[in-house]
Order: sequence, then structure tokens, then C-alpha cells
Amino acid sequence: MTRRMADPAFRDDQMSRIHEPQVSAINALCDRLMEELPGYSVPYIAPHYGASTAVILALSSNPGPQAGGATGSGMLSRENNDGSAARMGDIYETVGLTDDQVVPWNAYPWHVHETHPNGLPNRLIDDGLDALKRLLDLHPNIQSIVAHGGDAHRSVRQLVSKKRFGEYADARGLKTWNTRHTSNRAFILREPEKSIALEGVCEVYREAMVHAGLTPLSAGKLDLPVPMTGPELRAAARDELLPLLPGAVEAEARIRDYVHALPPQRSQRLLVELLSRDLIS
Repeated sequence: MTRRMADPAFRDDQMSRIHEPQVSAINALCDRLMEELPGYSVPYIAPHYGASTAVILALSSNPGPQAGGATGSGMLSRENNDGSAARMGDIYETVGLTDDQVVPWNAYPWHVHETHPNGLPNRLIDDGLDALKRLLDLHPNIQSIVAHGGDAHRSVRQLVSKKRFGEYADARGLKTWNTRHTSNRAFILREPEKSIALEGVCEVYREAMVHAGLTPLSAGKLDLPVPMTGPELRAAARDELLPLLPGAVEAEARIRDYVHALPPQRSQRLLVELLSRDLIS
């Protein structure tokens, strides 16, 4: 099931159990982080997760409004009432990942979504690293980190760098993967690109599961689109992207997401077409 946090009874039951053994350590860390930065909330980890037994960390940017906002659940959960959480739950079910095996976290765990809705500045990424390291210290079973979206990608890149915690990550055998964020915004794609992008995230989790000693469910057959020529791809890209680009601010991110969702052969064909056109002109 998904979006169960929309049910007050389910939400209240989860909140009443945030100090159960499987999440007691991580939620005590949330309390300490709130004490260290008064005025900012850190959503708890919902107790339907088994953080104490988790072998995979799912890292995103910062708590969204359905987790840490005024009307949110107050918890990180794949059951939160938003598309991002629901999509994450669908991914876990597709690859066979259970709540006892994975735990969510954020590159910046304090709720700042209203002031930074379009991404985190470098200083906040840096500030969140210590909290991430403290979480990992509390959960020695975690072997794989799946980073969703640009902010999380920057966070894990710093985490494993020699200047920060690279030796620590090596000693623990930690491995990181970068993949697409699960937000609706990251999936503003038409079919079949949306299905391909979703399967790409699932494949990342399968690799992370294998590294952590788990056996993922195999991928089902994905109907791939008929190959297009370079000019056809360029025309299709224009038709799909133009309605989604309200202004120059979001254009680069939308185009990057679109290209990232293309199968390698199609993105390479599009690149060849664009370079050929530029060189000839």
C-alpha cells in the first residue's frame, strides 16, 4: 500500500511508536539534531522501517512538505501522502526490498523545504555530512547508499572523498549509487521515457541490494520504443520539452532529466545528430 499517512489513525499510530527498538537510535539522533539547531524540525523515521537491520540507505535532498511541513506527518516514510513517497514504495516492491532492509535519510535532515524548494546550497550539503556520518555510525549494517537527485549526489561525493570520510567509507565497504529523484518533478516525462526512467532507478536498487548481500527480484520485460533516427529524436525532444519549459531557470534541469531518461543508444544518437548539425552549419 501507499499514502497511508493520509489516514490520521495510521499516522498517529506510527508517531506513537517512534521510540520502538528498531528506530530508537536513529530517532534519538533526530532529537539531538533538533536540539543542536533550535527552531528547525527533523522528521523522525517511521517505525514501519527496521532501521536497526537496514543494509541500504536511501538518501534524498531534504524533508519535503508531506514529511516535515506544517501539515506533514512529521516522519520520513514511503507511506507519506505524496507522489515521491508513493513512487519510492512502488520501486521497493518492484525490486523486492522490504522496510526491514532499507531506511530513508536526507543530505540535509532539517526541514528547510520552504526556503530551498529548488535545491540546497553547498553550505547546507556540507552541514548535513556530519549528521549522515553519525547515522552511519549508529547503523553498522548499512553497506549501500542510493543517492536520489543532485543534492544527494553531491552529499555522497563529499562523504567518500579523501578530505571527508573516504577512509571510513572504504573501511566499512560502503558503496554509493547516484540515481534520479523520485519526485513528480523528476518524472515529468512522456511514455516510454517515464517507464524507462523508473526501471533505471529499479536497476540501481538491484545493484545496491546485491552489494548488500540481498537477492533482488528480476526485472520484467520492458517494451522499448522503436529506434528513431537523429532528426526524429530531435523533433520528438522539442515536442516533449517545449511545453515543460516555463522559463530559462528550469530549462537546463528539465533538459538534463529528459536526456538522462533516454536509453543510452537514443541519447547517443541524439548527441550525434546535434553535433553533426552544429559542425555542418
